[in-house]
Amino acid sequence: MKKATEIFSFLLFSFLIGCKKEVRNVVDVRPLDSSHISITNISPSISNLQLYLNNKPLSLPDSPLVYGKTVVATYIYNPGSSFPDTLSLPFINITPGYQQLSFGSFGNNNSFGNLNNNFEAGATYSLFLTDTVVHGKITSVLLKDNVTNTDTTKSLIRFLNLSPDTPPLDVIAYPDAGYSGYKLFTNCAYLPADYNSFVNGESFSEIDRGIYYFEATVAGTNNVLLGGYLIIPGEQVITIYTKGYFSATGANALDVGVIQYQHKTN
Repeated sequence: MKKATEIFSFLLFSFLIGCKKEVRNVVDVRPLDSSHISITNISPSISNLQLYLNNKPLSLPDSPLVYGKTVVATYIYNPGSSFPDTLSLPFINITPGYQQLSFGSFGNNNSFGNLNNNFEAGATYSLFLTDTVVHGKITSVLLKDNVTNTDTTKSLIRFLNLSPDTPPLDVIAYPDAGYSGYKLFTNCAYLPADYNSFVNGESFSEIDRGIYYFEATVAGTNNVLLGGYLIIPGEQVITIYTKGYFSATGANALDVGVIQYQHKTN
């Protein structure tokens, strides 16, 4: 087994199998006349996040949104079929155009910040709320996801460094969890403070399906900060992201999250 200064277990989020018994909204899958947005709360200071769309509370399947949680909704795939399938995806649909998203605490009227954006019809976005509340404001990262189609032997993957005090990271992938690896991502800095990392974060890299061991090292060194296993099926879209703080311990210590879903098109 590979040595690491800190070992974590990747959270294998299977959006096809729900672990909690709860009622979810079921709608047609990602209509082309809507914008699709993924929302993840990785701000340790907000354990009950409430979102607002144009100053009105946004109804989310998982409200309030706790730390480390990504919103998941259930959609109908191939609705015109005699046997339509349901598919759980980490997205909600909103009306395209200029929209304002606001962030607050559930049950209060406080606001930790706003985000204004011209959302394109049919486009997919990922919103991450990161860092603590400083001077009443919170840091938000909105990415326009560049998702392409793959065959059944490959998936799409990206790595986002969203830990404010963590140095730039390289990510090494070991296929079949073996000892021969290759550098998959390089010099991934904290996205809100590094333009190149932000731009690169909007795109995905292809990866063969299989079992992998991943290591995250301080960029340009062999200093391993994180390591763990991940099973990658075909035709998946995978985001691995850091959260918490390099300098913290306990619940706010440096950790990772995984957003993984099956890519379907109409």
